[in-house]
Amino acid sequence: MSSLKCPDEVIHFPNHMSIEISYANALSYSKCKSYDAKLMSQGFVWHQIVVQHNSRSLSMEDKNELLKALYEAVEGEEFYPVVYRRCQYEDRFLVRQCQPALDKLFEKNLRLLMPNGDTVQLQVQLNVAEFKYGQISPINQITKTLNKLYDHMDSLDGEKGILDLTRFGQNSELFDVIVNLGNRSVLERIFDLIYRNDERFRNVTGIILRDNGITTMSPVKLFAGIEFSVLDLRDNLIESYIRLNRDLEKIKANEIKLMGNPLTQSPNYPECLRPILKNFKILDGIPTENLSKDYRPINTNVDGQAEGYRIDWSNKSDVNQFENSSDWHAIMIPDPEQTYTKEEILDYFFLTISTELSDIYPCYYKYTAGEHQFLVRQCFDQIKYLVENCNLEIKIPRFVAPPPPTESTTDYSPQLVMDTTIVYYVRMNISPFRKGQIEPMECIEKALNRCFSAMDKMLNLNNFQNTEGLENIVINLSSTKILSRVLMQASRKFLSACHEIRLAHNKIVNMNFPKILALMGNLKALDLGNNWIHSLDDVKGLAVLGITSLRLDGNPLCNEYSFAGEYIKAVKKHFTDLTKLDGIGITGKDNLTSPKNFLCDVAGYDFVEEFVTRYFSTFESDRAGLQDLYHRKAILSLSCNFNLPKATPQTVKRISQYTQFSRNLSVRVETDQICSSTYVGPKEIIRVFMNLPLVTYDMLSFCTDCTVFEEKRVVITISGVFLDQAPSIVETDILMAFSRTFVLKPTKRKTGSLKCATLYKIINDIYSITNPTPNQTKIAFKYFKNIQSAKKDEITVADKEALLVMFQEATALKSIWCTRCLEEANWNFTQALEVFVKLCEKKEVPDAAFK
Repeated sequence: MSSLKCPDEVIHFPNHMSIEISYANALSYSKCKSYDAKLMSQGFVWHQIVVQHNSRSLSMEDKNELLKALYEAVEGEEFYPVVYRRCQYEDRFLVRQCQPALDKLFEKNLRLLMPNGDTVQLQVQLNVAEFKYGQISPINQITKTLNKLYDHMDSLDGEKGILDLTRFGQNSELFDVIVNLGNRSVLERIFDLIYRNDERFRNVTGIILRDNGITTMSPVKLFAGIEFSVLDLRDNLIESYIRLNRDLEKIKANEIKLMGNPLTQSPNYPECLRPILKNFKILDGIPTENLSKDYRPINTNVDGQAEGYRIDWSNKSDVNQFENSSDWHAIMIPDPEQTYTKEEILDYFFLTISTELSDIYPCYYKYTAGEHQFLVRQCFDQIKYLVENCNLEIKIPRFVAPPPPTESTTDYSPQLVMDTTIVYYVRMNISPFRKGQIEPMECIEKALNRCFSAMDKMLNLNNFQNTEGLENIVINLSSTKILSRVLMQASRKFLSACHEIRLAHNKIVNMNFPKILALMGNLKALDLGNNWIHSLDDVKGLAVLGITSLRLDGNPLCNEYSFAGEYIKAVKKHFTDLTKLDGIGITGKDNLTSPKNFLCDVAGYDFVEEFVTRYFSTFESDRAGLQDLYHRKAILSLSCNFNLPKATPQTVKRISQYTQFSRNLSVRVETDQICSSTYVGPKEIIRVFMNLPLVTYDMLSFCTDCTVFEEKRVVITISGVFLDQAPSIVETDILMAFSRTFVLKPTKRKTGSLKCATLYKIINDIYSITNPTPNQTKIAFKYFKNIQSAKKDEITVADKEALLVMFQEATALKSIWCTRCLEEANWNFTQALEVFVKLCEKKEVPDAAFK
């Protein structure tokens, strides 16, 4: 029997598998410029780097100087020293998956040049340990750090969503990993992780990068086109204004902070930043317009009294000289008392423009100096129409009470009048268009990407104007031309991958675009709720798409019908394939099915379904297994108000098994009895359950309410019926009704293999048993369903999300391509990888499919 080999060194971690170092198969290099590249082994091994400083006492400052020299030597390549150990004459640390960085070290003959001119020798030991699943991973630790910072984002001047990366490498999650943002590739990796996390990044309004040793901001180009509230770069090592101007050319923020960088000591600072000052309102607390004479605040302020060529009622014909202009033009609408809101002004403006001419997208709206101001461009025909046909006037609609009815008039509805007018003017060529400023089609493209969920196959355009990235542009979907343009762009982009579109709260007046939506070959659900649709004629063209779910509630057309049956019949006349209307199923007799469940938040659907099914199935078969579901301070209270008018002694005895634990005030007279019938702790609660009779639940009778679904608690109420099983063949089962209210609280977050699950436990359980209602008795156990067999092979949404994350990590594909491969393999991970490999072999995966 061969003896087991012991490792030469074992490095332990509190939250990760240990790393066992063995020098038996390692190969050491020093004072050389080449090595055996085969020993890199695709990154599935650890390598050790020894820094031979030959110093009896190495101070922290000396260590920082060593690391600075090391990162300068590998600049441009990702490099993450793991478990840095300081010894008497040498320091050691581990690395992996860093061949380009090692190549640069070998190019320098494995020597570091220190700031004082000295050199330090390195020794590289390849393959000192095997990498195993569960060991520490620098990228995973960086991701954990970012997730923690996402959960604790700051507020600045009332602006929420400030991601604070100050001294990023000092976060506790990075205790065993050195992460130096002064390395361009490391900073680029962190920015990439932030940018790719759509769900969290969409809540980020600003980034603080203070005191990170940053020398270049070139990786920030990834955020081009995004407007931040603040970009804080204070106390870093940025020296070159030429490089900074190039790096921030397409970056915009309300405020940029640079104090503490060597750059700010330049004699021509801040004038040297003139090329990028237009991108920011404030520089280190000072308005940027005060820093540069040539500053033109196209994206923030419009000086209506000083810039552009004014067109008003006195010189209307002058507008023709701007027919070929591609510059910005400003619409200036005086409103000294601010009588109207931004939304009202824009609604009235869109009622004024022509529906037959160019699309118009108001940009950079603001109210200042008693005027509503916004910019437009590339819509000369609309401007000419406003000047010549509308006489630069906006009619303000309002409703007034109708005149008293007469014998010939019986109209009691309010009358629409337009007796108020706002006179406005235009400033042409207020500023030239520059690259990086708002372009409508690009804004729509990015907004559509943010709104589409590949997992749910849903395009959520609800309240589209509030989508991140559209803050400085108005996309008016009440315009049929603009709505059709947005839908055409979406249809061409997502094709058959989209099964559902949500378009609620968009002021839509007409939706007859069947040819456009026909490109989405699998579209089955459409939400048009809370819009301005006045007639079914404005949507009936969509019937050819075979939609099975349609929402129209909240539109004026619903007021035309007095009864649900009349409304359903009218809709079904056009949409013959419809099975669900306004979120409620339609029966074969064109009646609405009674809704059985209420959820305050649809995000809790999977959680509630999983909890209810598993809890009651376990209660039937293995009650002892419920103990782990209860919090150590959980409370159970049980009340039984069940009675039978003609109960036999055996029946009374069976009912008493419930009443003995009941805390009914009518039964428990003494205070100490009431308190003693409240059960605290998992063991006590399970003891009560084990003394209750065996039961069988009719889960198809359950009505479930999730009245609270918050981060700190969940409240679920379930009502239904169950059979108290007869203990002998001479007795019969007893049908009982019940109501259970569970209060759950999270006890552990970021659990599971992907560290993205949350563990909930029951803190309160209120159990009430009563007589069933006549309707419950009538339908009880009318249908049977083997829930276990039905769910045995079913893949839950949570399972799919986990598989999607794993597949993205393995292939680096975008989510829509990951979904395609997994669906083709019926969500079998191994088969999905085979699908991916075959697609690559056939060269059917374009470069754009990768992240």
